[in-house]
Amino acid sequence: MPVFNCRPSLERALRSVRDQSIGRSIGPEAMEVIAVDDGSTDGSAAELDRWAAGWPALKVVHQPNSGGPGGPRNTGLERATGEYVFFLDADDRLGAEALERMVAMADANGTDVVIGRYVGIGRNAPRFDRDVPRTTVLAADPPVYDSLSVLKLFRRSLIERLGLRFPQGQFSHEDQLFAARAYFEADGISVVGEYDCYYWIDREDGTSVLQRGGAGAARHFACIGEVMRYIGDRVPPGADRDRLMARHFLNEIFSRFGRRYPSLDPAEQAATRDGARLLLEAWWTAGVAKRFGARGRLIAHCVLNGLDELLARVVPCGLDGTPPPVAVEGARAFQLYPGFRDAALAVPETCYEITHRVRQRRRLDAVEWNEGRLRVRGYAFLTELGAWDQSARLVLRQRDGAAEYQVPFDVVAWQGELPEMVADLDLATLAGGGPLPAGRWDAVAVMRAGDIMREGVLLPRPGGTVETPGARVVPVKGGAPYATPYLTTGTGALALHCGGLAGGPAPVSTVAAALTRVPALELALAVRTAADVEVTAVLRRRDGEAEIEAPLPVRRRSGDDVEVTGRLPLDGLTPGTWDAWCRVAVSESVDERRLRAPERLQAAAVKGIEPYSTEKGNLSLKVAPRRRIRMGFIRS
Repeated sequence: MPVFNCRPSLERALRSVRDQSIGRSIGPEAMEVIAVDDGSTDGSAAELDRWAAGWPALKVVHQPNSGGPGGPRNTGLERATGEYVFFLDADDRLGAEALERMVAMADANGTDVVIGRYVGIGRNAPRFDRDVPRTTVLAADPPVYDSLSVLKLFRRSLIERLGLRFPQGQFSHEDQLFAARAYFEADGISVVGEYDCYYWIDREDGTSVLQRGGAGAARHFACIGEVMRYIGDRVPPGADRDRLMARHFLNEIFSRFGRRYPSLDPAEQAATRDGARLLLEAWWTAGVAKRFGARGRLIAHCVLNGLDELLARVVPCGLDGTPPPVAVEGARAFQLYPGFRDAALAVPETCYEITHRVRQRRRLDAVEWNEGRLRVRGYAFLTELGAWDQSARLVLRQRDGAAEYQVPFDVVAWQGELPEMVADLDLATLAGGGPLPAGRWDAVAVMRAGDIMREGVLLPRPGGTVETPGARVVPVKGGAPYATPYLTTGTGALALHCGGLAGGPAPVSTVAAALTRVPALELALAVRTAADVEVTAVLRRRDGEAEIEAPLPVRRRSGDDVEVTGRLPLDGLTPGTWDAWCRVAVSESVDERRLRAPERLQAAAVKGIEPYSTEKGNLSLKVAPRRRIRMGFIRS
């Protein structure tokens, strides 16, 4: 741990190491802590000595200031004896189980480098959200090369085999070549992404080297150039090299043309342009350019072509949080930075084009029935276009056919930067004024701006789910009068089964069934529908030789539910088993299904008739044969 004038955070960092769970699980002697004071003048040195007096595992080294963290890290490496080395900055702290989990990951998989999940406090940090037992530097997922700090676990044998050390006197980014070489030479890289291992903390007073802008331009670009040359030597031209180089252009080159650039003195501005130009001339390719929007492309064009005045106009744009406006022309989108279509400047339109960066964002938040309509909540929109006029529609697309029907997917509110959108599907009239044909229909969000169009299915948020509201009785063309929204197996996308129940319960349930003395079977059913429905109760003898039926009129209607009641006379029943059925009709859609038995059967004592629930939970009646009475006569 390099220490230089960080007295306010030093105790926090040391305590996070002392309290590591690995010290309890395998013993405190298994961990050595080397803190190197690099000429501190704020009391940090004395604080280190105080801690060392009561903590045998802590070894403190005092040395004159070396001008950067590389020197004290090298000093620590010369004294390290353990199997693994972990670098911790004195501004930061570790999660309590960080070292135990990371060492266990390396032991289990034989890997040489382990990245722990970072938590940025007051700053951004690379994010790794899942455990990865083994990967390589060229794997795009997870993008381990995005993290080029050395704030991670290394097998010490790898460090010594490669002779890895840090450059002396470099204020910032001194660790990138160390990390890059370790990545490429490692026998595997692991990620502990399911535990917060490293809390990466910016100083509240803004006094860290990076917070003050890092090294000057000349030293900065020389350092980054060395790393990029290493990558150029190790990775042949193509997509992998472009991806790794783009990471440097984004984080170490274009970032120098940010908020501080306008306030730099002319000489430092010129040094910034000159340093960036050398690296652009060496490594800026069409493949790298495809990974950037208008800002990055324009900065590159201005620097390469000496357009210093245009660069000075471009740099401040968007730094206040309001990006330049967007124009959509046909199937192309442009971000209107200064100089767009200025004939005197002749900047290619491709520098301003962002069509390739337009992405779709879609999510399913809720599905519900609302006054007979299927209401879908979520969002679907195109990124990069800002306030430019764009629209979205929700399309039901026939899975086994060519038909599709659509409704608007409208914004009804905003939750921060995300819209809350609603689509209402009237299934009774959606298909050109009539009901949807029977079959399975996939819900697809279609987003459009000008001639730019994207589409995709609606899915719940990653790791989440959405409860579907079950089937409803609705008119269906050529099928049973049911519509059931559901999430598909595997992808979990929203879909609709018209004419079927998608494996769920029918939208008709038995509220009550009672056998009266009349005799009669009194029924009360709940039907989930907002349509004008006709419900008929049917008793059918199991041998199919006889049946009786009676209508069940609507007694009460409430929103998407109705209650129907009625009575089936039983005085004409012949002996045998009689099954209860329910016939549901909406417009021309008709279906008959067995009637479920209620939880409690109410039965009066009617001789010869016994209601019961079948093994499958359906309602049936047993009718016994009538007893014949034999009469004898006595003759006198």
